[in-house]
Amino acid sequence: MELTSLKYFYEVAKTEHLTKAAEILHVSQPALTKSIRNLEEELRVKLFYKEGRRIKLNEYGIFLKEKLTPIIEELDILPASIEKLVDLASRTVRVTVLAASTIMTDIIIDFKRQNPETIFRMSQKESGNSDIIVTTNSSSRESLDTIKKHGVIEEKIYVAVPKNSDLAAFNSIDLSMLSERDFIALSGSRRFRPFCDAYCAYAGFNPRVVFESDSLIAVKNLIAAGIGVAFWPEFSWGKLDNHNIKLLKIDHPICQREIVVYLNDNQNPSSISTKFFEFTMKKLSEKQSLQI
Repeated sequence: MELTSLKYFYEVAKTEHLTKAAEILHVSQPALTKSIRNLEEELRVKLFYKEGRRIKLNEYGIFLKEKLTPIIEELDILPASIEKLVDLASRTVRVTVLAASTIMTDIIIDFKRQNPETIFRMSQKESGNSDIIVTTNSSSRESLDTIKKHGVIEEKIYVAVPKNSDLAAFNSIDLSMLSERDFIALSGSRRFRPFCDAYCAYAGFNPRVVFESDSLIAVKNLIAAGIGVAFWPEFSWGKLDNHNIKLLKIDHPICQREIVVYLNDNQNPSSISTKFFEFTMKKLSEKQSLQI
């Protein structure tokens, strides 16, 4: 059964009048009559009977009309549903944040203020369906090799020490000076931790971690309380707002990482995703240029 034939039948079944149905469907009455006859031949049953000059549904016609009603109704609203879905997709940005989650949250908030219709879907798990992917040079990026458009921002790594520590007398240090110090760290499941461990190994020691947590707030509070020292990325953890913490530059080795933002062109990114990518790179560049 062809969909057109079923739609023609349904209109005739509603009006029970061939001429009116033909006018509504914008087809000739002979063409409509032929379509109904072909459908009846295919089903091997009559669907209408004559009552004077009008036609009426018989029991088979009533049964077919009842079965077709929800289908035809769904077909009628399908274009509007697809249009709504397309509109939703055009306003949605899917972001995978594998690094710099604090600053990326701030960037999303800023963008949302300027573009209130935008819908964000943010994840911190790797996904091939993202429009924007934020990661670092310490991450495995083999799966991103096919993505052509990306931006790279370099971020220095500092050491955060308590203001009441003897280390606070320095403005910069050699990393080896921390070999006997207690460290506060983000837990190993976070990407920043193994990155910092590698720099300590290069300086000739393994960091003595006395506390580790997935909570960035807990790490900051413990540094301020004098429990230990910690590595501190230049801008991706946000503004340093604790007066009990001092940041020291690391003279040797040079500690820095790349924050890489990918625009996943494999997903045919929408204009809003491209706009957010450019907005993100602008904001990160501004953060990079600021002095802590």
